[in-house]
Amino acid sequence: MAISAVAGILKQLKRPHKKVEENPYEIGRCSEHSEILVGDRPDNQWMLYDSGSLPRTKEAWVACAFVEKTHWGYYSWPQKLSLYAPAEEQPKLGLKREDMTEVEQIIFDHFSDPKFIEQLIKFLSLEDRKGKDKFNPRRFCLFKGLFRNFDNAFLPVLRPHLERLVADSHESTQRCVAEIVAGLIRGCKHWTFEKVEKLWEFLCPLIRTALTNITVETYSDWGTCIATACESRDPRKLHWLFEMLMESPVNGEGGSFVDACRLYVLQGGLAQQEWRVPELLHRLLQYLEPKLTQVYKNVRERIGSVLTYIFMIDVSLPNTLRTSSPRISDFTARILVRLKPLMDVDEEIQNHIVEENGYGEQDERTQAIKLLKTVLKWLMASAGRSFSTAVPEQLQLLPLLFKIAPVENDDSYDEMKRDAKTCLSLMSQGLLYPQQIMLVLPVLKEIAGSTSWHARYTVLTYLQTMVFYNLFTFLNNKEAVHDVRWLVLKLLQDEQLEVREMAATTLSGLLQCNFLTMDAPMQTHFEKLCKTRLPKKRKRDPGSVVDTIPPADLVKRHAGVLGLSACILSNPYDVPTWMPQLLMDLSAHLNDTQPIEMTVKKTLSNFRRTHLDNWQEHKQQFTDDQLLVLTDLLVSPCYYA
Repeated sequence: MAISAVAGILKQLKRPHKKVEENPYEIGRCSEHSEILVGDRPDNQWMLYDSGSLPRTKEAWVACAFVEKTHWGYYSWPQKLSLYAPAEEQPKLGLKREDMTEVEQIIFDHFSDPKFIEQLIKFLSLEDRKGKDKFNPRRFCLFKGLFRNFDNAFLPVLRPHLERLVADSHESTQRCVAEIVAGLIRGCKHWTFEKVEKLWEFLCPLIRTALTNITVETYSDWGTCIATACESRDPRKLHWLFEMLMESPVNGEGGSFVDACRLYVLQGGLAQQEWRVPELLHRLLQYLEPKLTQVYKNVRERIGSVLTYIFMIDVSLPNTLRTSSPRISDFTARILVRLKPLMDVDEEIQNHIVEENGYGEQDERTQAIKLLKTVLKWLMASAGRSFSTAVPEQLQLLPLLFKIAPVENDDSYDEMKRDAKTCLSLMSQGLLYPQQIMLVLPVLKEIAGSTSWHARYTVLTYLQTMVFYNLFTFLNNKEAVHDVRWLVLKLLQDEQLEVREMAATTLSGLLQCNFLTMDAPMQTHFEKLCKTRLPKKRKRDPGSVVDTIPPADLVKRHAGVLGLSACILSNPYDVPTWMPQLLMDLSAHLNDTQPIEMTVKKTLSNFRRTHLDNWQEHKQQFTDDQLLVLTDLLVSPCYYA
């Protein structure tokens, strides 16, 4: 309560800073445009982070027009762009005690007292609730206010405490340092160049030490610290911090955990800057690409998450210009070359990599599998965070994912198979634009012709989700609906039983949501398949132990039965006019060979279960002869009759 109160008082004591109106087009030395163009334009290039023109001297610092708000200039400019006036026109900072107000003097006296500061730091570094303490924004606001209102007056008193605490790896002490450091970075907003430069000479080694001593309990606090420090700050003001964080984040010193933590902290800072640091994003991507074949799972997951933020601004929306930040299409093209050893094989891909330091020579396939595991982490992370779905790029990876993803859910499968299945599930739920639908369907058709029945099976599960999540977009495209119908009916005649059954399930769902209609051509098609002749038992080879029914004939007949079954099960709570005849057609196959017999029994059983409650109403749709046949089929004969 006391900390919040003092932070509030400091905010009330904040001196107003003078602002002046600026013309962004004059600063960018370009002409004004009338239409709205989103993204990187000539008139906002001067705001971007450029290592060649950073304010490293006092003259460059004073001449630089700092824009603290990250969103300004990306979509459009404010009607009046107000920036802070030069330092000589601002209220004087670092006042002497006699020039302060009475309230300021009280605060100054307490926070200049070494004994008070020592007691305060002891209190702030105490553990409150073990395992539940988090970075405290109230404490951050307190120190931000102190350094904003009183310049660097309290830094000499706090400095020895910070240097002592940062060497201690305990959770509570590290959190205390993180809160003070975040407040210090945000509070130095209006300091002079000389003071800011000296501050970073002190802070950079301090943060390096903190990242060396980082632990499981403290990594999230340091991530929050850097993200909070970089929020609503011009990246050119923080170039010391970004250059320090970009120094070999994945160098192996301290093990895989420390590498993952360095990336996490760097990600927190870059994510706050969004579109304004394309150079840093390019440099980071160039640094990470050779390291995508990481063996350790925690580093792979973190690299995947970092890649999501690297490509965050690569969006394809109306009136949006191509970003100067890294593009997914270029990255995908490069990794596809490295994944070629896996793309060229038809057999199912197995993971044979164990988590150990994989130094030394390794074959291309091993390197490709390690790369693929990182790419999967990226696809999973980007599915929930990206502004738009990179459909054309993801389509190039689809055939590879279908080769890996297992059919059934099983926790015993390794990480790569589980991740591939998750990726396919997330990608199938993505929003598709009308023009993208006709890009996806040819790829699914191609995979439906794969030699792997697992891939053909997974195409159907992918198709189900994709259609249901983009139902109205599909329905507005007759060609797409026709292609989906063709694909499902094709896989209904697949040689693999599991694929045929999944095709029937898919067809039933599409009929139930009125995506497809049960029309006369479809009914005729299934009835024709049902009439495929099978050789009679007496005409088969009597000496053969194995059934010698020609597989193609059996598949066709079973496909027809599955089609009728799908139509019946697509209406679980009513009886359309066409259903009685289909039930009669289906009953004729009750004594067929397996697996046809089992399909008929399951269908009749499900029909009875779903229509039992309103049977008195439903049976009005049947003729007396049909009811007689149906009763014989649905009612089990009494054992004692």
